[in-house]
Amino acid sequence: MTRILISLFVLCFPFLLRAQSLTEGATLLFKNSKSNLSSAEKNKLFIDLQFHLSKDRKQFVADGDVNKEFPFEAQVMPTDFNKDGKEEVFIVYGNSYTSGGAGSSVVVFIKNAAGKYESQLGFPGTAPDVLATTNKGYPDLLIGGPGLEFPVWKWNGSSYVLARKVKDSEYEKLKKTRLEEASKAYQSTIK
Repeated sequence: MTRILISLFVLCFPFLLRAQSLTEGATLLFKNSKSNLSSAEKNKLFIDLQFHLSKDRKQFVADGDVNKEFPFEAQVMPTDFNKDGKEEVFIVYGNSYTSGGAGSSVVVFIKNAAGKYESQLGFPGTAPDVLATTNKGYPDLLIGGPGLEFPVWKWNGSSYVLARKVKDSEYEKLKKTRLEEASKAYQSTIK
């Protein structure tokens, strides 16, 4: 009888079982990072990115890359900037095909009030510097790229918005931490 019930469950609710295991794409995406996200959340982030696996299944290609000739790496860097127990998940990915002169793009997923991850930023740039200045619990982010000035993005309560630009001469004077370092420190707290 138990086997019949299990078989019936699998036939009627296969989506529940899939939500418990990582897809191949999400597995590759999160392979080098520690995160408290559920498998379902990781799968959803991978879907939201609109990445596809490259031919060798070791890298990614962009959704619109019909020929799939320009594979790229992606680095996942979870944090918890506002110390609310909900991860913010930064993903830096790409190459000159996907991101132009910057060579990479930056996206961050932040949980909204409904508990769903929303994509923020999502444009060409380098891994952010996390500034000591904050707004509404989130640090300001300095995102580099081609050009003579560095844009600073500020959290307004629901999204990161462009706040100002910093000249190269000001950059060295800013109190900042590299996102990679902040994420590494956060990941060291995950059991």
